[in-house]
Amino acid sequence: MELVGWDRFFPAVDGSPAARAARRAMSPLYRSQFNRRVRESVRRLRPDFLVVFKGTGLAPATMAEAHRRGVWSCNFWPDGSLAGHWGLDRGIFPLFDHIFGAHSSNVVDIETRFGLANASYLPHASDPLIHRPLASVQTLTDAPDVSFLGRRTPHKERLLAALAEDIGPERLAVWGDEWERTESAALRRAVRGGPIYGDFYALAIGESRINLGLLSERRPGASAGDRITDRTFHLPASGGFMLHQRTEELARFFEEGREVACFDGPDELVEKVRHYLDNEAERVRIAEAGHERCVRENRWSHRAAVIVEKFRAS
Repeated sequence: MELVGWDRFFPAVDGSPAARAARRAMSPLYRSQFNRRVRESVRRLRPDFLVVFKGTGLAPATMAEAHRRGVWSCNFWPDGSLAGHWGLDRGIFPLFDHIFGAHSSNVVDIETRFGLANASYLPHASDPLIHRPLASVQTLTDAPDVSFLGRRTPHKERLLAALAEDIGPERLAVWGDEWERTESAALRRAVRGGPIYGDFYALAIGESRINLGLLSERRPGASAGDRITDRTFHLPASGGFMLHQRTEELARFFEEGREVACFDGPDELVEKVRHYLDNEAERVRIAEAGHERCVRENRWSHRAAVIVEKFRAS
């Protein structure tokens, strides 16, 4: 097995116009080097199957060569929308033997957008090397009552602004991209910085009394908004108590009131936050049950088994 990451060939940039322009100018070279490496790996390893995560930078010609060599291939599509992704050539999609969508709406969108029927739902999961309880090992210097980790969207901003104004920004911690753009003065005071990863991510979850599972609204190119996200599994796997937006899809993975707490709208969010801050024993019981369920059923090893079974059935 070999992992060929496109990020080893396409350098990260700081978002400035000059940096973006430089990467755009160099992208043909980066793309060529990346695809050459993928083709070399396929020729050298002669794998039974190829798993592509999203496919940024991948050329249809590279996928066609893998297909000619008899390599079964699949794509794991992690995002809510199929549109607006820099560096993605949508011509790769018809060349996969199967496409797994991390959002249930992906299956519909793949069929309507590309006319493909070889797609199925395979949600995100947790990684035991990253998403595991750390709070008992070390602690944050300023653990929050409530936290949210994720990118700003207008829907999330409305929910978090209402919460910050009710319980006070000092009791809320927000990490993620673009929160400096918020118009809420209370919410701006709750923002602690940009995205956090690895042990810091797991530690922040475990140390927060309440972790919020907020969903993005429908994006351009998607038939529906989020119903679950990767955090749906990261939070309980890391030992955190999860207060998640209520959806029918969430109920497939966790039982409300026993393994997860749910809300719908800003009023119920505030009500549930106040309730669970005042009821530690109930909060701990739900967190422990959610963790056990997540570890038992929703790790990446469980998702990998689905991919292997699809390959064997082909």
